[in-house]
Amino acid sequence: MFDISGGILLPNSSLAERNVPAASKGHCTAHTVLGEGEGTRTQAESWLELCHLMLLNADEEVAELAEQQRFFFGEDEDDLQQHVFDVVATLLDGYRIAYTIKPEIRLHSGVFLEDMAEVSWWVRKYEYADDVQLLTDADIDQTDLRNAQMFASVREADPEADAAATRAIEALPDGACRSLRDLTIDTGMKARGYSALIRLLRRGFAVQVERGLIRPTTTIKRSYSLRPTIYRSA
Repeated sequence: MFDISGGILLPNSSLAERNVPAASKGHCTAHTVLGEGEGTRTQAESWLELCHLMLLNADEEVAELAEQQRFFFGEDEDDLQQHVFDVVATLLDGYRIAYTIKPEIRLHSGVFLEDMAEVSWWVRKYEYADDVQLLTDADIDQTDLRNAQMFASVREADPEADAAATRAIEALPDGACRSLRDLTIDTGMKARGYSALIRLLRRGFAVQVERGLIRPTTTIKRSYSLRPTIYRSA
């Protein structure tokens, strides 16, 4: 069993500067927890936004996500315009990307793209972000999304299981691979060992041999970026 003698940590508060309604009659809204450990409350104003948040959360290079971020711009400081970026991602190297998320069907008129071209110009002028990117439903790969959802579900560390999973991966000869099922048996920790192995994949310390949905039959191998001490309890 998990040792919760130190108490249960609640998720960190959302970083949103504009709250998403808890419910909507016209479209999906979502409130979830992403990140590492206890995680951070995260809001999405549509299913499309939630999918992209999941994908960004699974990106090893992303250090922080902040959704619903206000950006004010314009010539007249007394009458500034506002654009709300659906999510702003800060990468491990400090590079900052402001994302706007829209369904492909909303882009056909070209009006939104023209507006975003202006917003992007002001973003560069004010140095609000290093880049502005548009994400649509065409950018979603269902395999990546399914795997990202699995990564999000195992965010909380389990030091004992994480150490066992790391030992199982370390025992693999260079270039050798084994199935998640076999490695889980090696950990001797059943579901906890399986989740710990998924965390190794999530953080890039183990990699899939072939791209595809992560299943018990998926074969994985040690990554050269493996740093076992990250997973071992003090």
